[in-house]
Amino acid sequence: MAALALAGNGAVVVETARPAEARAAGVRPSFQLPFPCGDSWQISTYRGHDDYDVDMFANSGNTAGRPILAAAAGAVSYAGWDSGGGWHVQLNHGEGWDSLYLHMESPPVVYTGQWVRQGQLLGRVGSTGNSGAPHLHHEQRHEGAKVEAYFNGVRSEITTDGFPPGEPLSPPVNAVSANCGNISIYGILPDGRLTYSLVESGSGRLLKAVTSDATLGFTPRAMATLNFNTILLTSTEGDLYRVDVVTNDASLAFDPPVKIVGGGWTHTHLSYDGAGGLYGLTSAGMLQRHQVTATKPSGSEIVNWVTIDSGFTLKTLTTTGPDWILGTVSDGRLMSYKINAVGRWESGELSSTWQDITHLLSPGTGIYYGRTSDGTLHRYGDRNPYDNNGSDLYGQGRVTDSGWTEVLLSAQPFGF
Repeated sequence: MAALALAGNGAVVVETARPAEARAAGVRPSFQLPFPCGDSWQISTYRGHDDYDVDMFANSGNTAGRPILAAAAGAVSYAGWDSGGGWHVQLNHGEGWDSLYLHMESPPVVYTGQWVRQGQLLGRVGSTGNSGAPHLHHEQRHEGAKVEAYFNGVRSEITTDGFPPGEPLSPPVNAVSANCGNISIYGILPDGRLTYSLVESGSGRLLKAVTSDATLGFTPRAMATLNFNTILLTSTEGDLYRVDVVTNDASLAFDPPVKIVGGGWTHTHLSYDGAGGLYGLTSAGMLQRHQVTATKPSGSEIVNWVTIDSGFTLKTLTTTGPDWILGTVSDGRLMSYKINAVGRWESGELSSTWQDITHLLSPGTGIYYGRTSDGTLHRYGDRNPYDNNGSDLYGQGRVTDSGWTEVLLSAQPFGF
């Protein structure tokens, strides 16, 4: 069987496609994990389960009662009961694709014939039907045949159930849900104009790109997006500005930037983690954290400044979740860091071939973008972004092959 290479600039994974996967290639919906944004789940199977069937258990808290969301948009082809699957839902995504959600605790909240969007609530995790414990049994099918489940463009790696004897049993894996909606990216052009791009999270397709007529009026040095219409920027003079976006729909416009702190902000990189943590890196390699306490903060609402540590020789910086940062080193290493407290952090090398990445950005949940000097924006998926391990990091192609000429780029973080 021919090898399928999923390669971006850096992390490269070469996979051997099974027959069903080869038939399905190119038309798969942009399936996401069927749980709320940022939730962490174990994906597993058991002996005799059936190849490609997956069972899902929450990695923290109770599994029972957790919301089950549509992995992709589609029509409800069945919502009801049978003795094996209990309360369950089947979705038809078109092009021969279906997905199943079994053992719900109570009748589904959708009905047969209804159209549902990706991320819409279908029901809640239970243990009805032929089930021994609360979990979600999930299947993805193409032309009626079960195929390996993919989430956020990344293989589940659940492909064999250990039956008949002698066949291997796929080991469990952990995954973080990126069922979060589309991704907003702001940027600054060399002439000081602001850009806004909207990227479809599952496919990486560029949905929209607009540029402002107005310029900032100062030279920016570092940038962090707080939310859909609020950006923080440092200047080459060391000032901190807030930019309030008025519209990013058919055009892009913003109010005159507000200087909220005069002097002292000498960071070369900024990134906001979506949960109050604003991280900054200085040219001396000091990693600092501030607490943002308002949606549109004044200077007095950015508080509790601390230096995490020194010696961070990163040439790029982004946040990937609450108190998680990601960056590249000049020698090409992609490094992940879990920040525990001042002077306490853990790190892991995810890859060693990211030399050409000039800008790194992430909205969280294992979705990474890397811009190269030729203006290409590459896309990556990390099935478990919170393990400091790069074995589950996959290149997922490019958003576009050129055109990303911004001097600064920042993704709006998902709310955690």
